[in-house]
Amino acid sequence: MSDLSPSDSSVSLEVPQPEKLSLSTKLAYGAGDMGPAVTANVLVFFLLYFFTNVAGLPAGLAGIILMIGKISDAVNDPITGILSDRTRTRWGRRLPWMFFGAIPFAILFALQWIVPRFSDNDTVNNWWLFAYYVVIGILFNLAYTAVNLPYTALTPELTQDYNERTNLNSFRFAFSIGGSILSLILAAVIFSEYPGESGKQYFVLGLVCSLLSVVTTFWCVLRIQERGAQPILDPQQKKLLGSILTPIGVLSIVYSLVRIIPVTARLVNAVGKADLTAVLGIIIGLLILLFGLTLFFSTTESHLISQNTSSETSGDSEIPSLPFREQLGIVFQNKAFLYVIGIYLCSWLAVQLTASVLPYFVVSWMGLSDTTFTVVALAVQGTALVMLFFWKVVSERLGKKAVYFMGMSLWIIAQAGLLLLQPGQVVLMYCLAVMAGIGVATAYLIPWSMIPDVIELDELETGQRREGLFYGFMVLLQKIGLALALFLVGIALELAGFIKSAAGEPAPTQPDSALLAIRLAIGPLPTIALICGLVLAFLYPITREVHAEIILRLKERHSEALNRE
Repeated sequence: MSDLSPSDSSVSLEVPQPEKLSLSTKLAYGAGDMGPAVTANVLVFFLLYFFTNVAGLPAGLAGIILMIGKISDAVNDPITGILSDRTRTRWGRRLPWMFFGAIPFAILFALQWIVPRFSDNDTVNNWWLFAYYVVIGILFNLAYTAVNLPYTALTPELTQDYNERTNLNSFRFAFSIGGSILSLILAAVIFSEYPGESGKQYFVLGLVCSLLSVVTTFWCVLRIQERGAQPILDPQQKKLLGSILTPIGVLSIVYSLVRIIPVTARLVNAVGKADLTAVLGIIIGLLILLFGLTLFFSTTESHLISQNTSSETSGDSEIPSLPFREQLGIVFQNKAFLYVIGIYLCSWLAVQLTASVLPYFVVSWMGLSDTTFTVVALAVQGTALVMLFFWKVVSERLGKKAVYFMGMSLWIIAQAGLLLLQPGQVVLMYCLAVMAGIGVATAYLIPWSMIPDVIELDELETGQRREGLFYGFMVLLQKIGLALALFLVGIALELAGFIKSAAGEPAPTQPDSALLAIRLAIGPLPTIALICGLVLAFLYPITREVHAEIILRLKERHSEALNRE
């Protein structure tokens, strides 16, 4: 940790110039997280359930698949982060990764929801399925990292403004939570469209989510400009593409509405209800419309193309690259970074544990339907979306740590209450879901808005900017923790006597031991993780005032470098 203090007399009293971003930039940046959010939300809510209740794999084997996928994902994160830090193109360091990774990412996601039949012998078939899902999972996670990790590293490059970063992340997580909600709505529509056909339900869901991920990723990539780099499309190309996409989006929405309205449905041989084609047409049409409008009305932020921008972002060009081990040593000597890792890991451990076990809890413990589970998940995600912008405003006034404390306190109460929830207490279940959603919003917003501050502290202390390295190792440690947690949940369910479903059959009645394991996994375990996160947030050292001094010292260093030139 640096020796910065608010009273340091060597710091200039000059106030850093604000680096505000246009609405079209914020919208396009936010859209970049929608594809990963849609796919990740479907995976965390449905993949374990899909393995055990659709593909018919034992819970322990399913848990091992998830663990291998997460560990492989964790290993490729820091490698991708370092490679993206060292990437040099006219488009910048991050956007090329997203551009070329979008299509493989979508295809591999869809392949995860196929249930191939390799053998008539169930034991042999299970091991072949195990191998198939392991290989596809590893490849998908590699493509996911190639798209999502460079995207997350864009935040500190777009703006150095303390509050604008929180604002930018609020747009990001509005799309992220909105995408999560959308994935659950799509799941409900698709499941009702194909009743009793579980294999087809999940495959169609995978295809639709893949399509959404491609559209939103290209929206971000083709609109955003990295600091000191050229945009992929010049202003005239953006206007041309925007003028093409906008009417396509309008036509898609109009056609879908015509299919829904009974009076006009006859014109297109439709049934006059909100079927899958109409719902998907409205969603894709709206995204394409916004994509086109943000391109057509795009503006370029002056601070991203100013003359000193290039030197500010690549000031490390004159500093020799450190060996990999030395870079790791510097990263893990940054105490603020270690606190952020801990805060993020604890928050997302609670999120993913709850999401993975929630289908079993709602169906097996509460005795409710799969559709009810989707509604419960929507209550959590919908509340988080609404609260996201509320917490953004509170953060600007009270700071990030205060917001985290308030949100986590409510979430802890809700999470602990799930252990005591009894079958039949449906209203209380929804109340707890809403309370949890209030806290989940802070888990999205706060840790990711802390990371850019940590990166600038590292730049002040070392003279180098390594966004990809920091983001990569943050996600690496998070995924290793989650891999272990999901593996243990799968093993615990199997040891507790969890009864797997035969492929395509209804979920069986679970023994008391399995029900207790489900309740422990959704209540006490996430609660402990959240309490640990609160302790780490209390110790986190970078306040608003400390961050302002970091930026001032960096500005002074850049000015001195320019004067020497």
